[in-house]
Amino acid sequence: MSTLRNNLLIAATVGLMAVGGCATTGGNLSSSATRLERSAYALQEEARDGDARSGFQSDARELAEESRDFRRVVEDHRSSKEDVRDAFSDVSKRYHAMRDEVERSRSREAERDFQPVTEAYLDVEREMRSRDDRRDRYARDE
Repeated sequence: MSTLRNNLLIAATVGLMAVGGCATTGGNLSSSATRLERSAYALQEEARDGDARSGFQSDARELAEESRDFRRVVEDHRSSKEDVRDAFSDVSKRYHAMRDEVERSRSREAERDFQPVTEAYLDVEREMRSRDDRRDRYARDE
């Protein structure tokens, strides 16, 4: 009887850890999305305050807006995985357009200002890849 109780306790603990792991991953994506939004808005402010070209300012504004939209989709419990993936695709396009603009500028200041955005974006990208890997792994197990 003691062995059965121990096995049930172990099974219950493992189950709770699995559920907690899923919740944590969602939280990590939300946290990374929030960080991306904050760093994108900070970049937008830097572009506005500096004497950056209007194209740079426009790209920074659009990246900030896409980052905000992405965070909202991630945090909306009604959003499907496809909604999140589509929103990520939009923010990814804006990020890469902004990165290209920064590279073309050949400005050390622009590169320095863009670094926090890149770090946050890469975190989001890792979280999205992790979600897709888990989904693929579960689909293969079925």
